[in-house]
Amino acid sequence: MGRERRAAVGAELMRDRAALVERIVAEVHAEVPAYRALHGSQLAEVRAITAWLVTRSLELWVAGADRLTAEDVERLRGIGRSRAADGRSIGAVVRAHRVGSVAAVRAVAEYAADRLDAADVFALSELWMTSIDQISESLAAGHAETARRMDADLERARRTFLDDLLIGRQASRGAIRDRARTLGITPPDPGVLVVAEPVGGEAPPVTASSALELAARMEPAGGDPLVTTRSGRVVLLLAPDDADRAARALDGGHWRGCIPAPRPLADVSAAYRLADGALETAPPHAFGSGGLLGEADACVLALLNGGPVAPDAVRRAVLGPLLTESGAHLLETLRAYFREGAATAAADALHVHAQTLRYRLRRVRELTGHDPHRPWSRFVLETACAIAP
Repeated sequence: MGRERRAAVGAELMRDRAALVERIVAEVHAEVPAYRALHGSQLAEVRAITAWLVTRSLELWVAGADRLTAEDVERLRGIGRSRAADGRSIGAVVRAHRVGSVAAVRAVAEYAADRLDAADVFALSELWMTSIDQISESLAAGHAETARRMDADLERARRTFLDDLLIGRQASRGAIRDRARTLGITPPDPGVLVVAEPVGGEAPPVTASSALELAARMEPAGGDPLVTTRSGRVVLLLAPDDADRAARALDGGHWRGCIPAPRPLADVSAAYRLADGALETAPPHAFGSGGLLGEADACVLALLNGGPVAPDAVRRAVLGPLLTESGAHLLETLRAYFREGAATAAADALHVHAQTLRYRLRRVRELTGHDPHRPWSRFVLETACAIAP
């Protein structure tokens, strides 16, 4: 068949293009699950893309071309970018185009089989085979490009969200909820804040990448954790249940940090000021072997350095369970131990056996997390005991 006859067949197909497009779209709709959920404007867009590809394929076939043009490829990249923005997987998009191409070839062959010779059929098949490779590659390239940009934009927006929480710019529960919904995330509320800084020459520099790597090492399981960097420190907002994982991730000699008690999202800025101030002012021996400060440590440091903490809050943070009725005898034991300066002398003063007193001190350590025999922990406990109730 010559070019004139190809042009005639192409013109006939174009006159009935709407029916051809509907047939192709129907096959895609039936074969690709992701496309069965499309409706309204989405289906209209699929029809428009199909109509364009049918038109271009027939034009190229009539012209004797064996591939799409650079302009066609760029348009396909744009389609891939749009599908990424829609949230449609690239696998589903490529499969839809493959199914559509097969349906188009079959429809054309059926329509003009008696007028196509072997050369024409081969030319049409070659064009579509080459085109489907171009289509797949172009769609994938555009999709990947936008997916990377969207990931970067989302990560930047998440960092900004946490930054605003840390400085108190986002302090209304309603505003926080609305902004989280806009970002498509569910941040932990209440959340636990982790503020960490590198220690020693082998520690990685604090960058957005190193912050994300540290967050990934913590393997958070609850909610959508948030991470940012501020003043050479990594700041993470995690679910309370992930606090132990965070502590283990920091326990390696290259990081030290502060993990205050969980707080509602609207109060995260107070936790950040407390933790940031603690890292600024804590003496080296305060960090212990695990390299961590907790709520009690941070509160005592804030009290000593004029930070935003009330004495009674320090007392509660440090002594906690010892302030209850059931813990009163442990608090009495602790005060006697500090007053007398030795376990045996404190046991005599309380008229208890020395073994009983040592057991009580172990219970103090278990309940408060501070060992009265260790210098820093003793200082924290003794400071809290000195605060009048």
